[in-house]
Amino acid sequence: MTIARTASSRVSPLRANGRSRPPVGWLYLATFIAVGLSLTFIGPSLTYLRERAGATKGEIGVLFPASSIGYLAGSLISGRLYDRGFGHRAVAGGLIGLGAVSLLVPHVTTVAALSIVFAAIGAFSGCVDVGGNTLVVWHTRSEGSARLLNALHLFFGFGALASPLLVSRSLAWTGGLGFAVGTIAAYSLVVAVAVLFHEAPIHATDNVDAPMNQTPARVLGVIGVFFFLYVGVEIGFSGWLKTYAEGIDLPGKDSPTWLNTLFFVGFTLGRFIAVLLAKRIRPGLMLVGSCALTSLLLLAMVIADGSPAAVWITTGLIGLAVAPQFATMIAYAEEHTKLSGRATSWFVSAAGFGGIAMPFLIGRLLDRSSNAMPIAVFCGAVAATGWVAVVRRSLIAHRAEPTTA
Repeated sequence: MTIARTASSRVSPLRANGRSRPPVGWLYLATFIAVGLSLTFIGPSLTYLRERAGATKGEIGVLFPASSIGYLAGSLISGRLYDRGFGHRAVAGGLIGLGAVSLLVPHVTTVAALSIVFAAIGAFSGCVDVGGNTLVVWHTRSEGSARLLNALHLFFGFGALASPLLVSRSLAWTGGLGFAVGTIAAYSLVVAVAVLFHEAPIHATDNVDAPMNQTPARVLGVIGVFFFLYVGVEIGFSGWLKTYAEGIDLPGKDSPTWLNTLFFVGFTLGRFIAVLLAKRIRPGLMLVGSCALTSLLLLAMVIADGSPAAVWITTGLIGLAVAPQFATMIAYAEEHTKLSGRATSWFVSAAGFGGIAMPFLIGRLLDRSSNAMPIAVFCGAVAATGWVAVVRRSLIAHRAEPTTA
């Protein structure tokens, strides 16, 4: 029997007509494993792709902005799809597209062709990303979304953690990336089919296009700047970490790969801890603490100037510190605003811009100095920490504004 889910009947996101329905929440988590795999795939495979294409570090670095431009386009387009009721069909379409395009990676050998492929992967990932964040908020609005949002991004961390290991094993077993992309494609297809068998939650307001139900663009813009800075830090660090380790001659043949893995171990652990703390610590406090700790750890890495012990220690801790910020900012914004697919697409697209700027800048700087990566990321982390205060002031001012019918 189909269970209708309306805004008035959603007393509990896991229960309708007295029957527990946990699978849909778990499916949202599963979709983010695919997003984590696809969006972090470039970093661990970068050296292989660069050597195969005969490109310099600066030239192959164009893959990061290409992926982010696609991510930006996908997130901007998909927000309206969710607001207009396409819910699970949009998520499933994004997953199927993501998997299908991933299969092209082993068959292209030029930077230009790789840029197009990774732009398409980014676009489909952006669609799934917007859908996951938006549908989780709608799915849990009556109970607060902080915990499930952090769990959602924890599962992104699982995918990100698996990515360097998957690439490493694929290269070792087959000498290429065919096994890795085949795994991503198969997983994405299975989750897409499962999603289509579940009914999507709906927005809690009757008319998301009504002005009274929309968060002002200026507020979304202020929050979006934080996501721009945060993703610049996260992608700039994780995407170039392996190359940075190779540049400083980190001792050990496979050390760069394991260092990249260590970051995502810390990253995954950080999001797991955030899930546990979400009901005990308000999002605003968790956000400030996470941003400040990230800045301090990056400063320590800069001062260490490539010391192997310091690189290993700070890398794991940076992953742990930076992990909660994306989900926690969405939960913090949701406390003060009405989040729609449109609003979430603003945030995800701003994140896409961040993924363009910082990695591209680092790629150019690394051709000049091996220590450029932690310095650039440190500057971004300090800016993100300071911007949290701007977001807080903007949200408080927004809540103080009178509402009109």
